[in-house]
Amino acid sequence: MNSSQKIEIIVGFSTHRIEVLPFAKNFMERADIIILEEPPNENFRLVLEGKISEEDYVLNEEFWFPEFEKQTLKLLKNFHQQGKKIFQIEPYLEGVKILQQRAEGIVSHQSIDEVLLERIAETEKNAIGKLLRFYEVSLTGDFEKIVDSVKDFSKADAERFRLRDQLRVEAILKVLLSLKQGLKKVYVEAGTIHLYFKKLLQLKTLSLGKVSQVFLLQKVLKSLVGKPYVFPPGELLTLRYIFNRKENPKTENLLAARSLVYIKIIPKEEFLPHEENPFPHFKEELRAIKLVERLDFEDCKRLYSKLFWIKDYKEARKLVEDHLKSR
Repeated sequence: MNSSQKIEIIVGFSTHRIEVLPFAKNFMERADIIILEEPPNENFRLVLEGKISEEDYVLNEEFWFPEFEKQTLKLLKNFHQQGKKIFQIEPYLEGVKILQQRAEGIVSHQSIDEVLLERIAETEKNAIGKLLRFYEVSLTGDFEKIVDSVKDFSKADAERFRLRDQLRVEAILKVLLSLKQGLKKVYVEAGTIHLYFKKLLQLKTLSLGKVSQVFLLQKVLKSLVGKPYVFPPGELLTLRYIFNRKENPKTENLLAARSLVYIKIIPKEEFLPHEENPFPHFKEELRAIKLVERLDFEDCKRLYSKLFWIKDYKEARKLVEDHLKSR
């Protein structure tokens, strides 16, 4: 490869929402290869080759957002037919999958570094342990202890994200080096919290090309809030730990407290975009973020016990809105 011929690598920060797909499609269309943020699945190639349907693929796997997955597969199938190379690269989650198979007594024929697998197992065990501790403490009603458990989990989750991002960058680098001859544009899918991944990828590919980033809904967001993306409080807290920001108990406590309210006032089900509301998830999440940004620590403390057993996010949101009006 000529030293002047640099690869253009675009990291598309995305969510698993159908409303982002038209934006992802625009970037994928311009790329020679597409790198997905998911572990390899033996049936994935069969879908791309038209040997099994998108519906059957989704039916036999566990997806939080099945409609998003089906629509994505249809899009990728079209790109595959155009001759684009498509890779599933997520070594950490691949390792987790192997660990789960072993726990179920399933023999995996995938080759993996056992030392690395042990590291993944320890990281996962630590994060899950902290999450279970949060669930346990959340039943006590002691808000300060609950907030501490949120921070403990967020720190463990940050370590998990750092390892995930490191492993994924290493794996992507191997693919780029093997395909670099004639390669011009690469699209890399990444979840919105994976800012550390983009930073690492940039450092590791300096000799190969230029890395740029785009939040897929940034044009929509910029027109509303003047920013390319707005993070919910839980992600802001985790990002502080991922990037080892200087400790600030007041800020961390507030973000943890707000995250406890935020998770109660966002929908869990999958919404489909339509003409009157082309960005249903984005609209709900932005509304929730704006609400919790108005809450101080004591507000969150007062609201938490009232919100705890509420299942309907609209009912929970109304409670928060009424609280803010009554202040």
